[in-house]
Amino acid sequence: MDLQGKLKSSYLDWLNERISLRSINGAIEITSPMLDRHNDFLQIYVVPDGDAFRLTDDGYIINDLLMSGCEVDSTPRRKEIFQLLLNGYGVQRSDRDELFIKADIGDFPQKKHLLLQAMLSVNDMFMVARPHVQSIFLEDVENFLLDNDIRFFENINFSGRSGYSHTFDFGIPKSKASSERLIKTINHPTRDASQALLWAWSDTKEARKGDPTLYAFLNNSDSTIKNDVIDALSRYDVKTVLWTERDKYISELTA
Repeated sequence: MDLQGKLKSSYLDWLNERISLRSINGAIEITSPMLDRHNDFLQIYVVPDGDAFRLTDDGYIINDLLMSGCEVDSTPRRKEIFQLLLNGYGVQRSDRDELFIKADIGDFPQKKHLLLQAMLSVNDMFMVARPHVQSIFLEDVENFLLDNDIRFFENINFSGRSGYSHTFDFGIPKSKASSERLIKTINHPTRDASQALLWAWSDTKEARKGDPTLYAFLNNSDSTIKNDVIDALSRYDVKTVLWTERDKYISELTA
Protein backbone atom coordinates (compact mmCIF):
# COMPACT_ATOMS: atom_id res chain seq x y z
CA MET A 1 0.00 0.00 0.00
CA ASP A 2 1.40 3.41 -0.97
CA LEU A 3 1.67 6.41 1.36
CA GLN A 4 -1.65 7.92 0.30
CA GLY A 5 -3.41 4.59 0.74
CA LYS A 6 -1.96 4.20 4.22
CA LEU A 7 -3.13 7.71 5.13
CA LYS A 8 -6.70 7.04 4.01
CA SER A 9 -6.80 3.68 5.79
CA SER A 10 -5.40 5.18 8.99
CA TYR A 11 -7.85 8.08 8.95
CA LEU A 12 -10.90 5.90 8.34
CA ASP A 13 -9.80 3.46 11.06
CA TRP A 14 -9.38 6.40 13.45
CA LEU A 15 -12.89 7.64 12.65
CA ASN A 16 -14.53 4.25 13.00
CA GLU A 17 -12.76 3.17 16.17
CA ARG A 18 -13.45 6.38 18.10
CA ILE A 19 -17.10 6.98 17.23
CA SER A 20 -19.60 6.15 19.98
CA LEU A 21 -23.40 5.89 19.77
CA ARG A 22 -26.20 5.94 22.32
CA SER A 23 -29.99 6.22 22.24
CA ILE A 24 -31.47 9.44 23.63
CA ASN A 25 -35.08 10.66 23.47
CA GLY A 26 -35.96 8.60 20.42
CA ALA A 27 -32.83 9.61 18.53
CA ILE A 28 -29.31 8.23 18.28
CA GLU A 29 -26.53 10.47 19.54
CA ILE A 30 -23.24 10.02 17.68
CA THR A 31 -20.08 11.33 19.31
CA SER A 32 -17.28 11.72 16.79
CA PRO A 33 -13.53 11.99 17.46
CA MET A 34 -13.46 15.40 15.76
CA LEU A 35 -12.92 18.34 18.09
CA ASP A 36 -14.53 21.77 18.05
CA ARG A 37 -12.76 24.97 19.09
CA HIS A 38 -13.41 24.16 22.77
CA ASN A 39 -11.67 20.78 22.33
CA ASP A 40 -15.01 19.04 22.85
CA PHE A 41 -16.01 16.11 20.66
CA LEU A 42 -18.52 17.03 17.96
CA GLN A 43 -21.89 15.35 18.34
CA ILE A 44 -24.69 14.81 15.86
CA TYR A 45 -28.12 13.24 16.23
CA VAL A 46 -29.86 10.75 13.96
CA VAL A 47 -33.63 11.21 14.03
CA PRO A 48 -35.93 8.72 12.25
CA ASP A 49 -37.93 10.41 9.48
CA GLY A 50 -40.24 7.87 7.85
CA ASP A 51 -38.08 5.43 5.90
CA ALA A 52 -35.10 7.80 6.11
CA PHE A 53 -33.16 9.75 8.74
CA ARG A 54 -32.53 13.35 9.63
CA LEU A 55 -28.98 14.04 10.79
CA THR A 56 -28.69 17.23 12.82
CA ASP A 57 -26.31 19.14 15.08
CA ASP A 58 -29.35 20.24 17.14
CA GLY A 59 -28.37 23.89 16.65
CA TYR A 60 -25.02 23.56 18.41
CA ILE A 61 -22.69 25.25 15.90
CA ILE A 62 -24.68 28.41 15.16
CA ASN A 63 -25.74 28.94 18.78
CA ASP A 64 -22.19 28.44 20.04
CA LEU A 65 -20.96 31.09 17.60
CA LEU A 66 -23.76 33.44 18.65
CA MET A 67 -22.84 33.07 22.32
CA SER A 68 -19.29 34.03 21.36
CA GLY A 69 -20.47 37.19 19.63
CA CYS A 70 -20.13 35.90 16.07
CA GLU A 71 -23.18 36.15 13.80
CA VAL A 72 -23.16 34.33 10.49
CA ASP A 73 -25.83 36.74 9.18
CA SER A 74 -24.17 39.98 10.31
CA THR A 75 -23.54 41.18 6.72
CA PRO A 76 -24.96 40.14 3.34
CA ARG A 77 -21.54 38.83 2.28
CA ARG A 78 -21.13 36.72 5.42
CA LYS A 79 -24.60 35.31 4.92
CA GLU A 80 -23.67 34.46 1.33
CA ILE A 81 -20.41 32.77 2.39
CA PHE A 82 -22.24 30.82 5.09
CA GLN A 83 -24.79 29.57 2.56
CA LEU A 84 -22.04 28.68 0.08
CA LEU A 85 -20.31 26.60 2.76
CA LEU A 86 -23.52 24.73 3.52
CA ASN A 87 -24.30 24.23 -0.17
CA GLY A 88 -20.86 22.74 -0.70
CA TYR A 89 -21.71 19.95 1.73
CA GLY A 90 -25.38 19.58 0.82
CA VAL A 91 -26.33 20.72 4.33
CA GLN A 92 -29.32 22.90 5.22
CA ARG A 93 -30.17 25.32 8.03
CA SER A 94 -33.48 24.92 9.84
CA ASP A 95 -35.70 27.60 11.40
CA ARG A 96 -34.20 26.51 14.74
CA ASP A 97 -30.67 27.20 13.45
CA GLU A 98 -29.87 23.51 13.15
CA LEU A 99 -27.42 22.30 10.56
CA PHE A 100 -28.99 19.17 9.11
CA ILE A 101 -28.94 16.74 6.21
CA LYS A 102 -31.27 13.91 5.20
CA ALA A 103 -30.01 10.37 4.65
CA ASP A 104 -31.02 6.76 4.20
CA ILE A 105 -29.25 3.54 5.13
CA GLY A 106 -27.35 3.43 1.85
CA ASP A 107 -25.80 6.90 2.01
CA PHE A 108 -25.66 7.32 5.79
CA PRO A 109 -21.82 7.18 6.08
CA GLN A 110 -21.39 9.80 3.35
CA LYS A 111 -24.06 12.11 4.78
CA LYS A 112 -22.62 11.80 8.29
CA HIS A 113 -19.23 12.75 6.87
CA LEU A 114 -20.69 15.76 5.04
CA LEU A 115 -22.53 17.08 8.11
CA LEU A 116 -19.46 16.79 10.33
CA GLN A 117 -17.29 18.52 7.71
CA ALA A 118 -19.85 21.32 7.38
CA MET A 119 -19.90 21.78 11.16
CA LEU A 120 -16.11 21.97 11.26
CA SER A 121 -15.95 24.39 8.33
CA VAL A 122 -18.56 26.80 9.70
CA ASN A 123 -17.05 26.67 13.19
CA ASP A 124 -13.55 27.32 11.85
CA MET A 125 -14.38 30.02 9.35
CA PHE A 126 -16.70 32.20 11.40
CA MET A 127 -14.95 32.10 14.76
CA VAL A 128 -12.67 35.14 14.78
CA ALA A 129 -10.00 35.49 17.43
CA ARG A 130 -10.87 39.12 18.21
CA PRO A 131 -14.43 40.47 18.45
CA HIS A 132 -13.64 43.68 16.53
CA VAL A 133 -12.35 41.85 13.45
CA GLN A 134 -14.79 42.64 10.65
CA SER A 135 -13.70 40.18 7.97
CA ILE A 136 -13.44 36.42 8.04
CA PHE A 137 -10.46 34.53 6.70
CA LEU A 138 -12.25 33.18 3.63
CA GLU A 139 -13.09 36.75 2.62
CA ASP A 140 -9.47 37.77 3.12
CA VAL A 141 -8.23 34.99 0.85
CA GLU A 142 -10.85 35.80 -1.79
CA ASN A 143 -9.83 39.47 -1.77
CA PHE A 144 -6.17 38.47 -2.07
CA LEU A 145 -6.98 36.47 -5.21
CA LEU A 146 -9.05 39.31 -6.67
CA ASP A 147 -6.50 42.02 -5.86
CA ASN A 148 -3.77 40.08 -7.63
CA ASP A 149 -5.82 39.16 -10.72
CA ILE A 150 -5.68 35.45 -9.91
CA ARG A 151 -8.50 33.77 -11.83
CA PHE A 152 -10.53 31.33 -9.75
CA PHE A 153 -13.84 29.61 -9.21
CA GLU A 154 -15.18 29.01 -5.72
CA ASN A 155 -16.75 26.35 -3.54
CA ILE A 156 -16.11 23.25 -5.62
CA ASN A 157 -16.91 19.60 -4.91
CA PHE A 158 -15.07 16.50 -6.07
CA SER A 159 -15.88 12.86 -5.50
CA GLY A 160 -12.85 11.00 -4.24
CA ARG A 161 -11.79 7.49 -5.06
CA SER A 162 -13.56 6.30 -1.90
CA GLY A 163 -16.88 7.70 -3.14
CA TYR A 164 -16.87 10.42 -0.48
CA SER A 165 -17.42 14.01 -1.59
CA HIS A 166 -14.86 16.68 -0.66
CA THR A 167 -15.22 20.47 -0.82
CA PHE A 168 -12.48 22.98 -1.59
CA ASP A 169 -12.81 26.74 -1.22
CA PHE A 170 -11.27 27.83 -4.52
CA GLY A 171 -9.97 26.32 -7.72
CA ILE A 172 -7.61 27.77 -10.32
CA PRO A 173 -7.98 26.18 -13.77
CA LYS A 174 -4.99 24.65 -15.48
CA SER A 175 -3.03 26.62 -18.04
CA LYS A 176 -0.12 25.99 -20.38
CA ALA A 177 2.24 26.90 -17.56
CA SER A 178 0.58 25.10 -14.65
CA SER A 179 -1.69 22.22 -13.71
CA GLU A 180 -5.02 22.61 -11.92
CA ARG A 181 -4.68 24.15 -8.45
CA LEU A 182 -7.05 23.86 -5.51
CA ILE A 183 -7.14 26.04 -2.41
CA LYS A 184 -8.37 25.20 1.07
CA THR A 185 -8.44 27.85 3.78
CA ILE A 186 -7.96 27.00 7.44
CA ASN A 187 -8.70 29.80 9.87
CA HIS A 188 -7.56 27.87 12.97
CA PRO A 189 -4.92 25.34 11.84
CA THR A 190 -4.91 22.35 14.17
CA ARG A 191 -3.75 18.76 13.94
CA ASP A 192 -7.33 17.55 13.43
CA ALA A 193 -7.94 20.11 10.68
CA SER A 194 -4.75 19.14 8.86
CA GLN A 195 -5.50 15.43 9.19
CA ALA A 196 -8.99 15.87 7.74
CA LEU A 197 -7.61 17.94 4.87
CA LEU A 198 -4.90 15.40 4.10
CA TRP A 199 -7.41 12.59 3.86
CA ALA A 200 -9.71 14.67 1.64
CA TRP A 201 -6.79 15.64 -0.58
CA SER A 202 -5.32 12.15 -0.95
CA ASP A 203 -8.77 10.77 -1.77
CA THR A 204 -9.45 13.55 -4.30
CA LYS A 205 -6.02 13.56 -5.93
CA GLU A 206 -6.28 9.87 -6.83
CA ALA A 207 -9.50 10.58 -8.74
CA ARG A 208 -8.26 13.68 -10.61
CA LYS A 209 -6.28 13.78 -13.84
CA GLY A 210 -3.33 16.00 -14.62
CA ASP A 211 -1.50 15.98 -11.27
CA PRO A 212 -3.33 18.85 -9.49
CA THR A 213 -1.71 20.88 -6.70
CA LEU A 214 -3.27 21.80 -3.37
CA TYR A 215 -2.50 25.06 -1.57
CA ALA A 216 -3.49 25.27 2.10
CA PHE A 217 -3.87 28.90 3.20
CA LEU A 218 -3.23 28.98 6.96
CA ASN A 219 -4.19 31.94 9.12
CA ASN A 220 -1.20 32.82 11.30
CA SER A 221 -2.24 36.45 11.92
CA ASP A 222 -3.05 35.99 15.60
CA SER A 223 -1.10 32.91 16.63
CA THR A 224 1.88 30.77 15.69
CA ILE A 225 1.08 27.55 13.86
CA LYS A 226 2.64 24.44 15.33
CA ASN A 227 5.40 22.88 13.26
CA ASP A 228 3.75 19.45 13.26
CA VAL A 229 0.76 20.89 11.36
CA ILE A 230 2.97 22.40 8.65
CA ASP A 231 5.23 19.34 8.52
CA ALA A 232 2.27 16.98 8.09
CA LEU A 233 0.88 18.99 5.18
CA SER A 234 4.26 19.33 3.49
CA ARG A 235 4.92 15.60 3.83
CA TYR A 236 1.98 14.95 1.51
CA ASP A 237 3.02 17.59 -1.04
CA VAL A 238 0.51 20.19 0.10
CA LYS A 239 1.84 23.70 -0.41
CA THR A 240 1.33 25.58 2.85
CA VAL A 241 0.75 29.31 2.46
CA LEU A 242 1.14 31.20 5.72
CA TRP A 243 -1.08 34.25 5.52
CA THR A 244 1.73 36.60 6.52
CA GLU A 245 3.83 35.22 3.62
CA ARG A 246 1.10 35.03 0.96
CA ASP A 247 2.78 37.42 -1.47
CA LYS A 248 5.51 34.83 -2.12
CA TYR A 249 2.97 32.71 -4.02
CA ILE A 250 1.43 35.32 -6.32
CA SER A 251 3.54 34.44 -9.36
CA GLU A 252 2.79 30.71 -9.27
CA LEU A 253 -0.92 31.25 -8.60
CA THR A 254 -1.22 33.62 -11.57
CA ALA A 255 0.65 31.26 -13.92
